[in-house]
Parts: sequence; C-alpha cells; structure tokens
Amino acid sequence: MAQPALTKFTRRSLALALQSAEGTPVPPDNGTDGIRLYDGSSGTEFDEFTENPDRPHFTGNPFAVTNERAFIQGNFRLYPPETPGDSSDGTPDCHRLLLPGGMTQVLDDVGGTTRYNPVSSGIALSTAYWWHAGTHLQVVDARHQISSLIMQIGQRYQGQVRVQGSYTGMLEENLPSVTLPGTLGPVINSANSKAAITVLPGGSPLAVWAKSLSIDFGSDLKTKEYTEYKTNAIDDRLASWTMRIARTAKADFDPWALRSAGTMIQASMRVVGAGDKYSEQGIRGQIRDITPVDIDGDYGWELSGPCVASDAGGDEFWIEFGTETP
Repeated sequence: MAQPALTKFTRRSLALALQSAEGTPVPPDNGTDGIRLYDGSSGTEFDEFTENPDRPHFTGNPFAVTNERAFIQGNFRLYPPETPGDSSDGTPDCHRLLLPGGMTQVLDDVGGTTRYNPVSSGIALSTAYWWHAGTHLQVVDARHQISSLIMQIGQRYQGQVRVQGSYTGMLEENLPSVTLPGTLGPVINSANSKAAITVLPGGSPLAVWAKSLSIDFGSDLKTKEYTEYKTNAIDDRLASWTMRIARTAKADFDPWALRSAGTMIQASMRVVGAGDKYSEQGIRGQIRDITPVDIDGDYGWELSGPCVASDAGGDEFWIEFGTETP
C-alpha cells in the first residue's frame, strides 16, 4: 500500500469565523478569516462508558465512546485595530477569539475606543478549520476558553485560547493557503507602557512600576448532550488576576490593610504602539495574596485575587483599544 509523503509537523494553519446561530456552521474564508496562532495544537476528546463483564481471565475492559468533542488551542496576540471605535475599521484581529470566549464589544466612535467587557449570556459561537500536516479538523458550534491574558515587560500583549466544539471526524486535506494578519503589536518596555492601581470607590489612580498584569477568565467550558441536542457552553466564570509591581510606600498603597478591609481595587496596564494607539487591560477585584518576590533583584510584590463585578455586572475585567490623542 502506498503511503503519503512525509509532512513536516510545523505545517499548520487556523481559519475561524463567527456563527450567527447554533447548528448553523459558517465555513471560514481562507482569504479573510485566518488567525495567527502560536504553538498551536489540536486534539479530540470523549467521555467513555466502560463495560466490566465477569470473565474467567485477566484482560482490559472494553468501552464505548460518547460525547465526542474537539479542540484547537494556542497563543494569540492582542493589538489595536486600524481605527479604534470606528464601525468599519474598529474591530481588532482578536475579535473572533474574544467574543466566543464570553465577551462583548462596545464601539465608541466619539471617544475613539474599542472595548471588550465580559458577558454571562448570549455568548457568541464560532466555526474553526484547522489544518495540520495533511489533516483537516472542522470544529463547529464552538466556544472559547481564554487564559493567561498577560501584559508583561519584554513581551507582546498575548493570551492563550482553547477553541472547543463538535466535530464529525478527522479529514485528510493538504494545507491550503491561509492569509494571516501581518500585525504583531509592540514589545512592552519602559518607554511605551504604564500601570496604575485605584482604590475604590473614588480613589485617584496611583502610578506603579509594574512588571506584569495577567488575567485568567476561569471559564467552565463544557460539551453537553441531551436527546436531539448537543451544545458547547460556558457554564460559569471565576476570573482571577495577578500583578507584579515594585514595592510602594505604605502611605501610598498598603495591600495588607486593603485586604483586611475587603476593599475593592482597580488595576490596569497599558502599552502604546504605532500611531499612538494603545492596548489596555484592567481588573476590578480584591487582593487575596500578597507575596514578596524578587523582580530583577529588586524587592517587589506579586498581588493576586478574584476579579469581582459590581452589582451591574460585566465590569470585573476589560480590554480596551484606543488612541492616546484621539
């Protein structure tokens, strides 16, 4: 039997499109829907029903496959769109990853901002096509699990995503030509970034020397089956944050006192790139852990805790793209 030619493992591409409704896949357009993923991988999973019949000998137990699902995962970059806030050019390349991850977009043309806030219902769906060295995986009715969304000195603004949905089998197909975004976003450094912490309610932002700010959505993503119905749903979200900063003066910011009092804070970090366009992420939450850490030989704190929404909801963390001088 003739075998296919050997194919390099690193040959892989992702195209992803948003779906308007469950059960209605939208085949991605390879020319416009390419996603630049880093260290991407894929896999298939299932639940199993295991049989344990009585037997007169040692042997493994047979099983049946149920609730099959597939995933595509990897790292991605976040950077501003061409014209933040604009209805035509205000959507960034990461938009199709964020919405099925449990976020909504708010365009402000006057203020020149494109902002993403978390939502708890009406979460978007996606169809993802993944090619890897001669194999082709189609994941439909997918939702996304986003973690390790981090701004860190010496790195680009990035996050990790897991696209999880239904599939009907692995196909064989040569890697097609997929057009990928050409933008990378700036590497974060001392000259193009700033960070602040605000004590709520009503406090003034305190500029801090930050090394990093990360957010983990903590999404509970499940594939569920019923009679005549299958869905991929985010059942819960317990977001958390971590920030590394140089020690502040106690009179300016006392994390132990704020933790003891259960005080809410806001923390944010921003990087400004070409065209004076910025990317910012921030959190609203409490301080749970205060860990002294060595940051490049200096004494610093690693602060972390839960992201906590106000009574209105949807403000426990955010991502914003804008222009410093709109």
